[in-house]
Amino acid sequence: MDQPRGAGPGGDLGRTVLRRILLLCGLAAGCTAITGDFSPVVSILYTGPLAPVVEEGDTVTLTAVALDASGDSLPDIPVIWRRLALDTAKVTFTVDSLTGLVTGVAPGAGQVQGNAEGLRTQLIGVTTRALADSIGTVPPETVTVATADAESPPLVAEVFYEVAAGEFLPLGGASVRFAVITPAPGTPEASDLAIAAPGAAPGADPWTATVTSGVNGLAIVTARRVGPAPPDSATIEAVALNARGEVLTGTPARFVVLFASN
Repeated sequence: MDQPRGAGPGGDLGRTVLRRILLLCGLAAGCTAITGDFSPVVSILYTGPLAPVVEEGDTVTLTAVALDASGDSLPDIPVIWRRLALDTAKVTFTVDSLTGLVTGVAPGAGQVQGNAEGLRTQLIGVTTRALADSIGTVPPETVTVATADAESPPLVAEVFYEVAAGEFLPLGGASVRFAVITPAPGTPEASDLAIAAPGAAPGADPWTATVTSGVNGLAIVTARRVGPAPPDSATIEAVALNARGEVLTGTPARFVVLFASN
């Protein structure tokens, strides 16, 4: 008499083969649904800045997402960030392990790396830049634009940061905003006056110019005749800015420009 399918010796053999197939599948990388031992993460897409620069006290966010074999994001699998201490004696920045928020602490450089279930991002170099602590003028503070000249001698501001109590060094890479104070911008008295970096044309606001200090800490603009009747004199102030464009504390550097008349 025929035996029911799946019963007797033949059925036992079939079940044994099936168990071996499941066991082999459990050892294969593609069978994560059966074993749960293998991560679906096959790569990490980093979309943050490649070489972020952050000022002391300011922040920048590193962003990355884990991807599966189809290139789809895995939002439930976080990328964990950690700072690699190149110099353990000095912390130049901190990083939030879950959000990737980097906060500048002190001038210097270091590296950060993200990790998602064993896969890592490339090494990301973070530089912390000092904030300006003071700004001053490089003489002369008063210059004259000769009758035949359209441009003044350079107006030079010098930016410093404090490396130790009472010890200051020139700060390169700082944003310095020069602005005409008198005559009042927008008035007829100021209409034939402008300022700009040397060799550059005045901007949309001809009475303001923002320049970056060089490695020697110097930021430079010149005053211009842009019409036949500039004022007899003009007062120009320079202030240091942070990365958000906010004016840093400290006394502005002040210049006086005299325009010679015929």
